[in-house]
Amino acid sequence: MQLLQLANFVLQNLLQSRISFIIFFHCWANNETLQFAQQIHQPHQQPIYYQFAHLSDWNWEHLEQRYLDHAQPTLAIYVDLKCMRSRSLLAEASRTRLFNQHYHWVLHGSSEAFSFYEFFRRTNISIDADVDYVKQHVPDSGDGGAVVYTVYDVYSNGNHIGGQLNMTVNYELSCNRSSCDAIRYLSSLHLRSKYGNREQLRDVVLRVATVVTQRPISWPTEQLLQFLNEINDTHIDGIARFGFQLSLILRDLLQCGMNFTFKDRWSYGDYNGGSVGAVVDGTADIGSAPCLATPGRLHLLSAIIETGYFRSICLFRTPHNAGIRGDVFLQPFSALVWFLFAGILLLIALMLWLAFYMESRRMHRSWRLEFVPSLLSTCLISFGAACSQSSALTPRSTGGRLAYFALFLISFIMYNYYTSVVVSSLLSSPVKSKIQTVQQLAESSLTVGLEPLSFTKSYLNYTQRPEIHLLSKRKIEPQSHNPELWLPAKQGILRVRDRPGYVFIFEASSGYVYVERYYTQQEICDLNEILFRPELLLYTHLHRNSSYKELVRLRLLRVLETGIYRKHRNWWARMKLHCYSQNFVITVGMEYVAPLFFMLLCGYLLVLLLLLLELAWQRYVQRSD
Repeated sequence: MQLLQLANFVLQNLLQSRISFIIFFHCWANNETLQFAQQIHQPHQQPIYYQFAHLSDWNWEHLEQRYLDHAQPTLAIYVDLKCMRSRSLLAEASRTRLFNQHYHWVLHGSSEAFSFYEFFRRTNISIDADVDYVKQHVPDSGDGGAVVYTVYDVYSNGNHIGGQLNMTVNYELSCNRSSCDAIRYLSSLHLRSKYGNREQLRDVVLRVATVVTQRPISWPTEQLLQFLNEINDTHIDGIARFGFQLSLILRDLLQCGMNFTFKDRWSYGDYNGGSVGAVVDGTADIGSAPCLATPGRLHLLSAIIETGYFRSICLFRTPHNAGIRGDVFLQPFSALVWFLFAGILLLIALMLWLAFYMESRRMHRSWRLEFVPSLLSTCLISFGAACSQSSALTPRSTGGRLAYFALFLISFIMYNYYTSVVVSSLLSSPVKSKIQTVQQLAESSLTVGLEPLSFTKSYLNYTQRPEIHLLSKRKIEPQSHNPELWLPAKQGILRVRDRPGYVFIFEASSGYVYVERYYTQQEICDLNEILFRPELLLYTHLHRNSSYKELVRLRLLRVLETGIYRKHRNWWARMKLHCYSQNFVITVGMEYVAPLFFMLLCGYLLVLLLLLLELAWQRYVQRSD
C-alpha cells in the first residue's frame, strides 16, 4: 500500500479544504500507521491534529459522542473502504445522519473492493454533505512510485424525499513519496461554490406545511390551493398567503416539487402541533407561513431569514367627550413668558399714566387733555393694545408717544406669534386621545373588542407583561360571556367607526384593508393607535438539523436582493395608515371652544354684577343726599 503517497494526498486535500483536524478509520498494521504518521509530521508540512481509530472495533454505538465530538467548524474523517468493517461504520453514520456540513468525509477505496454507488444510493446522505470519494490508480509509467488520486464530489438532494445520489468527478492529483503535483481539474465544480453546484433540486418533492385559518382545512386540496393562489382579498389569511406565495417563488428557484399539507394554526404552544410542530417532528421539510422566532422554538428550529412582519394594534376613534382642552390657548408661551409679558404691560400702563399726568401739569393748555385718565384706564389701554385694539386717548408728548409706540410694537410681535401657533395647532391635525399606552387603556372607561386570532389568545395567556394582564383582568374577563367580545375584523372595524371610544384589537395587515375601504379621510385622521404587543419580525423556519438550511437561506436572500420580496410584501401586508389632512377642512370642536365661551360667560356675569353694584351704590348716594 502506498502510504507515503496517501499521506501527501490527505495533506493536500486538507489544505484545499482549510481543515486541520482529522480522524483516520483504518485497518493498517502498526508499522504502516507509524510510517503514515511520520510522513504527516514532516516539518515542512502544515500542522495537522489527528487521531487513529482501528476498524477492528465492531461497536459503533454513540459514534459521534465517542469519536467525533469536536469544537471545530468542520472535522475531517478518513475511512479506508478497503477494510471490510468500514461498511458497518458508514451504515451507523447514515443512521445518525452524520453525512452533513459539519464533517468532511474522505472515503478512499476502489470499485473492485467496494461498490460505492450501490452502497450509497440508499444511504442517508444530505445535500449539504461534504463527501469526497477518492479512487486511486498507478499510471503505466510509474515514475518515482507516483499514484494518481481521482476525487469525486458526492451528495444527494434527499434520499427520503426521492433524491438520487449525485457523483461528479472533481479533480485528480498525482502524488509521489515526497509531494504532490498540481491539481488537474476534470470538471467545472471548482469554478462555483458548494451550493452553486447544488442549487437545483429537480429530483425531490419538498414537504411543505401550510397554514389556512380562514377556510376549513377539510376542503379538497385543489380548492385550498386555489384559495391560497388567489391575489384578491389580501386581508383574508394575509400572512399565511404571503408566505405561500414566497414558497412558490422558492419552488421555482429550486426547480423542485412541493407537497403541501394544510394546518389550521401555526402551533398550539411554542412548537407543538400546527405547521411549526410539523417541521419540528420532521413530517415537513419547511413551513410556508412565516412565524415568530420565540426562545422555545429556537431550541428546535433555525430562523433562516426575515420574511414578514407582525403588528397587532388597538384602534379607536377619539371619544366625543375627550375633555375640555383649554390649555391649547396657553401653550404658545411658557408660564415665565406670560408673567413677563403681563409685567411689561403693567409697566407701560404706569408709564402712560405718568405721561398723561405730566402733560396735564407741564404742557401748554391747548395741548393737554381735558382730564387725566386713571391708572385703571391706562391698564385697559395697555391690555387693549396687546389684543390689537386701538385707543381714543393718545399722549401729546414725545416721551408718551414713544411709550405708546413701544407698547404697540411688542404687542404686534407677541400677537402675531401667538395667533400663528394657536391656529396651526388647532387646524394642523384632529384632536388625539391622551390614551397612549396599554396601561392607560386598561385604566380608562373605554370598551374593548378583539379579533378572534389564535396568536392573540395565546399572547393573552402566556405573556409576562403586567399591563396586558391588567387589560385582560379589567376589559376582557368581565366580558367573558359577552358574544360581542370577539368580533370578525370587518365588524370590529365598522364598530370603531360608528362608536367613537370603542377599542378594537386586531392584526394590522388584515384590518387596515377595511379601514381604507370604509373610512373617509377625516375618519382615518381621527384614529388613535396603541401597540398591543411590540412589533415583531416573522421568519421562515427550518428544523435545526435540516440539510436545506443554507440552500434555502441563499435562495430567499436572492429574493430579498432582487426586490421580489418587497413587491409581494407591499401587496399582501399594509403596515401603516396614511392621513392626508390637507384633503379636508378640519373643524375645531367644542373641546377647544368651550373654554372661550366659558370665559365670555364669566366676563358678562362679572360685568352684570359690577353694574348692579354701581347702580346700588348710586342709589345709596342719592338717598344719603
